[in-house]
Amino acid sequence: MPDMELQDALRGSVEEVLEKMFFVQPLEAESDAADSPCILAVKLAFEGEPSGALTLAISEPAARQIAADFMGQEESELAPGKTAEVVCELANMICGSVLSRVESQATFNLASPKLLAADAWRFAPHAAEGRAIHTVQLLNGSLTAIVETREMSCPAEKPAF
Repeated sequence: MPDMELQDALRGSVEEVLEKMFFVQPLEAESDAADSPCILAVKLAFEGEPSGALTLAISEPAARQIAADFMGQEESELAPGKTAEVVCELANMICGSVLSRVESQATFNLASPKLLAADAWRFAPHAAEGRAIHTVQLLNGSLTAIVETREMSCPAEKPAF
């Protein structure tokens, strides 16, 4: 798939999901989530044509605010672990949106999002073949989404005799 198609799908998905499902309007200026000392990151693998993974890294203050808004609560009222659950749901929504924009007729299997250790989410700060990165600045921090795809290898066909 063309890299620009994946990049456009990721950008549109991040902004649409944040606005429609979480009532969050990204700010104009982009920044790098790596600038934040406290990051909550999740990875969500998917299988299909193509297969790959979505990694979502969000600064903890932004994650808490998004979770509170999504749950209709004050940040101080959030149950322990609820922020991580909401970030996992955010990853599910963004991943599903990206895949439906890129391959609307394909069927995908999404794994459960997994929380990553603080240092496990680091990435090369540039897009490459089969990779798209989109970072948005939010009121309380930033969010970076990365989609990496790989083509599935097909077993060699047996010759017909």
